[in-house]
Amino acid sequence: MRPPALPQHQGRALRLLWAVAPGQLLAVLLCTCGMALLPAAGVAVTGWSVQFLADAARTGGRADGLLGPVLGIASVIVLTQLLGVARGYLEALLRTRLSDAVQERLLDKALALELGHFEDPDVYDRLQRATRESMSRPYQVFTDLVATASGAVTLFSVAALLAAWSWPAALLVLAGALPLAVAQGVHDKARWRVEHARAPDRRRLAYLEHLITHDRAYKETRLLGLGELFRRRFLDIVHGFYHTDRRLERRHAIVSALLAVAGSAAVAAAVLLVLAPAAQSGQVGRFAAYVTSLVLVQAAARAFFESLGRLHDDGRYLGDVFAFLDIPEPARPRATAAFPERLTEGIEFRDVSFRYPGSAEPVLDGFSLFVPAGRCMALVGPNGAGKTTIVKLLARFYEPDAGVILIDGVPITRFDRAELRDRLAVVFQDFLEYEAPAAENIGFGRVDRLDDRTRLRRAARRAGAAFLDELPRGLDTMLGRWFEGGRQLSGGQWQKVALARAFFRQAPITVLDEPTAAIDPAAEAEIFGRMADMAGGGTTLLIAHRFATVRAAADLIAVLDRGRVVESGTHEALMARSGMYARLFRLQAAGYQDSSPAAR
Repeated sequence: MRPPALPQHQGRALRLLWAVAPGQLLAVLLCTCGMALLPAAGVAVTGWSVQFLADAARTGGRADGLLGPVLGIASVIVLTQLLGVARGYLEALLRTRLSDAVQERLLDKALALELGHFEDPDVYDRLQRATRESMSRPYQVFTDLVATASGAVTLFSVAALLAAWSWPAALLVLAGALPLAVAQGVHDKARWRVEHARAPDRRRLAYLEHLITHDRAYKETRLLGLGELFRRRFLDIVHGFYHTDRRLERRHAIVSALLAVAGSAAVAAAVLLVLAPAAQSGQVGRFAAYVTSLVLVQAAARAFFESLGRLHDDGRYLGDVFAFLDIPEPARPRATAAFPERLTEGIEFRDVSFRYPGSAEPVLDGFSLFVPAGRCMALVGPNGAGKTTIVKLLARFYEPDAGVILIDGVPITRFDRAELRDRLAVVFQDFLEYEAPAAENIGFGRVDRLDDRTRLRRAARRAGAAFLDELPRGLDTMLGRWFEGGRQLSGGQWQKVALARAFFRQAPITVLDEPTAAIDPAAEAEIFGRMADMAGGGTTLLIAHRFATVRAAADLIAVLDRGRVVESGTHEALMARSGMYARLFRLQAAGYQDSSPAAR
């Protein structure tokens, strides 16, 4: 996607800054304007003071009236210091407020995107670039704009004084500063191209760092001896960055040095233009002011052109921020139906088809299933049959390519999406282990009831997580190892906490995706023996590979294969049919029966 014209990015950043802190913005501008005029005032005061001293020395008289030049110089120095301090203070506040505002918008955008966006590498690249630039780049636009305006005021005010003495010298100094600024602009553009292309490699660096430093990856990477391999790959990328940067900076340094020498030669030539006339006339003060203005004009010209180039360059980096913020969001139709407090009919998938973006093969193809209200329906079948995809479609993380999903006869697209998700309690196969107190790990299931300790403990008991009360601080114990005082749990204990979180939610629809994969059989039997009580009379979808779990917990079973329901019914009915379910059940049961001579 091609970004908009560069000035549009700077304009958006300035409008955002104005919206965040208009008063502080105006104060910074006033301070900057004052500081921009002070160099010209300093040149005039310097010339006046030097000439005053020269005249006094030539006439041999007393230095009467010396107080005026002293007060003039002191005033310029004091005002420069005071305005600098005031601007620094205001800029520090503005920088923080703008950074916070941009971060807030990035978070809001991330929350508004769909799951499909986060499964798209291009979106991740945009997010990586936006995150890298969001902390400083928007405010840098304002800083460079102020520097450009300030440099222009300083440049033209001092250049006016210089031109009054020698306009050829003014043109000569300006011409000497321009090539160096152009070279800086070329360098900035090359630097942006390099950084823009690095987004995928920076994501690889973050991933490799995660594999080396994260506790979840420690056991396998150390056991397999992968640490050194990942370290080498990390350093290969970093060293590649360094060699590219070195070539880029070396070329820029050589060009800058040559152009700086040329600029210095221009200043020397300008000095020679007035050296002889000043010596003949004895205007020492004017000559001192002239030389000072030469140096100031050259510095101001260089600063002006460079800040102008940076301002243009900022637009490129801001394009990375706004490229993420401008990702189109899907339309969200207004809800036309209220979600039922409790299902009375059930959930129906009617001829649903779906394929993931970028995939040629459908995951679901004409999938139809009815889950009666108040019952537990188990979904079984080989990996890749589409079981987890059904959960994503039910939660509207994706929309079907064809067909419709209904709840109590109403298409789910007619419900408010947030309300629909609020009525779902889901334990995902890759559930999160929150680095937070045990109470919050459960209470996140229903944030508005986070402080209800009675309800928290009831959910923990139902999920077999009563062991949390035995931790050093009970439910207030920090779980995980990231923060001080944290207590790490076993895989099975974490899974019970995730189950407790789902039961704490008390939603009319519960979805359990391999909810007991890490739990021992005895605890699993206890949990699913009370499935009906835990579901509170709600409707449950259970995805499991353990057929013992399915047999104990499910009222009905649907067998999926290649995106379709190939069998459905009770355990007894499916076993009597001797189809896929019966074959898979017997195959799994045989694994628990060892009839070898050694076993006897």
